[in-house]
Amino acid sequence: MEELNALKEIAGDLKEKGYTLNLYKNGKLIIRIGKGARSGLLSLFGPIEVKDLKAILKLIED
Repeated sequence: MEELNALKEIAGDLKEKGYTLNLYKNGKLIIRIGKGARSGLLSLFGPIEVKDLKAILKLIED
């Protein structure tokens, strides 16, 4: 849960400053945080848009 809180804080800071961070894996967008994030799975935690949950979970495993 600590990691999610850190991500929430970073996403909030990015949104506040007007920035968007897009994370790609193998050329495919997997997560977007900050100003450009749309409502979705983690939107309750902040401006976080998950595009590919399976790819994110694989990153966490590795």
